[in-house]
Amino acid sequence: MNYLPMAAVLTPFAFALLMAVLGRDRSYVRNILALTGSFITFLITLVMLPLLRTDGWIYSSGKFLSSPITISFGADSLSVFFAVIFSFCYLMAIIYSFGYIAHSHAINRYYTLMLITLGAMMGIVLTPSLVGLFLFFEVYAVAAYLLVIHEEDEFAMAAGALFLYTAVAGGLFIFFGLATTYFMAGRVDFFHGGYMSANPLSAAALFAFLIGFGVKAGMFPVHIWLPEAHPAAPAPFSALLSGCGIKVGIYGLIRIIFDVYGTETVRAVSFDKVLLILAVVTILFGSALALQQDHLKRRLAYSSVAQIGYVLLGVALLNERALFGALFHIFSHALMKGTLFLCAGAIITQTGKKYVSELKGIGREMPVIMLSFTLAAITMVGIPPFNAFISKWHLALASLESGQAILVAVLMVSSLLNALYYFPIVIKAFLSDKGGVEVPLSFGGEISSGMLWTTALMALLCVGFAFIQPHWPVMMASDIASSFFK
Repeated sequence: MNYLPMAAVLTPFAFALLMAVLGRDRSYVRNILALTGSFITFLITLVMLPLLRTDGWIYSSGKFLSSPITISFGADSLSVFFAVIFSFCYLMAIIYSFGYIAHSHAINRYYTLMLITLGAMMGIVLTPSLVGLFLFFEVYAVAAYLLVIHEEDEFAMAAGALFLYTAVAGGLFIFFGLATTYFMAGRVDFFHGGYMSANPLSAAALFAFLIGFGVKAGMFPVHIWLPEAHPAAPAPFSALLSGCGIKVGIYGLIRIIFDVYGTETVRAVSFDKVLLILAVVTILFGSALALQQDHLKRRLAYSSVAQIGYVLLGVALLNERALFGALFHIFSHALMKGTLFLCAGAIITQTGKKYVSELKGIGREMPVIMLSFTLAAITMVGIPPFNAFISKWHLALASLESGQAILVAVLMVSSLLNALYYFPIVIKAFLSDKGGVEVPLSFGGEISSGMLWTTALMALLCVGFAFIQPHWPVMMASDIASSFFK
C-alpha cells in the first residue's frame, strides 16, 4: 500500500488547520505555512510521477469511510497529470500572493482557504470513485465561494452568490448521476473501458453528469458564473479558477466517459454528438464575447470559456489524437491563462486600471509584466511552435481523421478572434502614449519581487516547453490518451 495519494490530499488540509490556529497576526508564520504546505504537496505529486504505469490504479491508501460505498485515495497517470499541474499552479499563486495580498484584509482566512481549495482539488483527482470526487467537489465549492467574496464589496458578494447557486445546482446534477449509477451498476468506481450499459435511465444520468460537470468547467450555456467570479476574486485565485478550477469539471467528464460509461455506450446514446455541438458553441461564443469586453479580467474569463471549448472538442471526438490534444491543452492553458491573470492582477495592483481602454503605454511602466503578458498571449493564439499550436494542431488533425473538416474552420476562426482580443492590448501597451498611467511611489518599483518573478517564470514556461522535445507533458498526455484507446 502506498500512502502518497493520501498524503497529497491531506497535506494542504493539515497546513490549513495550522494556518487557522497559528497564522493570526503573524505574517511570517502565514507565509511559511502557505509556502511549505503548497511546496510539499507539489513535491509529493512529483514523487508519484516515476512510479506510475499508464493503466490501472497503482496506489490505494485504503478506505476512508466504512460504508457500502467507500472512499479511498489512489492515483493513475491521468490523476497525477492533473495533480502536478494543479499543485504547481497553486505554489506559484501562493508565492505571488505574498505581495498581492499583503495590504488586504482577512489575510489569514485567504491563505487558509487557498490551502483548503488545494486539498479539495487533490482530493478530486486522487480518489478512484465518484463518491470521493463528489464530496471533494463540494468542499472545493464552499471554499472557492469564500475566496470569490474575499473583497466583501457589493460586486464580490453578487458574483459569489451566483457562483454558489450554480455550484449547488451543478452538484445536484452530479449527485443524481452518481445515485443512478450506483442504483444501476452497484458500483461507482473508475474502471478503464467503463461498465454502464446503454438505456434511457443511464442516458439520463450521463446527461446529468454533463450538466453538472459542465457547470464546473464553464461550458456554454451553464458558464454564467465564470465571467462574474473571475473579476471579483483576488487575482491569484482568478488565475487558479481559470488555470485549474474549471479543469476539474473536464477531469470529471473524462472519468465519466472513459471509466464509467465507456466509449461504446457514449456513442450509443449520441452523447458524443451533443458534447461536440456544445464544444463548438462554447468555442465560438466564448471567443466572440471576449472580443466585446473592455474589462480586462472579464475578457480573460470569456477567453477561458472558449479554451474549455477546445478541450471539450478533444474529448467529444473520442479518438486518441483528439484526447491527446485536449490533455495537452489543459496543461498549456493552465500556464497561459495563469500568466495572463497574474499580469492582470499586477496591473490592477500597481495602477488601479481594470479596463483595456486604460492600458495605453503601460508596457513602458511595467515592462516585465507586459512582456510576460505578450508571451502568454502569443502562445494562447496558437502561433507556431508554441504550446497552444501543438494542441490545436492535433485537434485539427483529429477532426480531419473523424471526417469533421468543419471543425478545422472553427479552430481557425477562434484563433483569429484570439488574436483580435489579445494583440490590441499588447499594441496599446508598447506602441501608444502612456495615457495617464501613474505609478504610486509606495511600491518602489514595478511590483513586489514575488509577484514579478512568479509571473515571469510562468510566462517563460508558456514558451519554454516548445523548445524541449519531447517533454514531460507531451509524453504523459500521449501515454494517457493511448491507454484509454487500447
